[in-house]
Amino acid sequence: MKNKLFKEWIIKAQNDLETAQILFREKGPTDTLCFHCHQAVEKYLKAFLIYHQIEFEKIHDLWKLTKDCAIKDKEILKFEKELKILNGHYIESRYPPEITTYSQKEIKKVLKIAEEIAKFIADKIIKI
Repeated sequence: MKNKLFKEWIIKAQNDLETAQILFREKGPTDTLCFHCHQAVEKYLKAFLIYHQIEFEKIHDLWKLTKDCAIKDKEILKFEKELKILNGHYIESRYPPEITTYSQKEIKKVLKIAEEIAKFIADKIIKI
């Protein structure tokens, strides 16, 4: 059961990351791109926790989820700065009046962060 559930979270995370990549290529809405980057990383972190059978709160705080992941692998803490950047894009990308249009430089950075963290986590758990 464990393997099936964490794999489902990975699939959903990959879908969010692919959506962000498509939005980047097609010059889509930048707030939506940032939201999908956050969601992808959130789901990768939750997949990691599920894989290691670590219970977690129903939260969207990437840094809190990462600290939970560090119970099994402290190396993930190296992404503190990047995760805090992504956290900043969660609420402000979702609700008015805080909707923001980000520059190409900003969204490229956010997408790169999401891709790096996704790869890091996938390399840790997908080798099964």
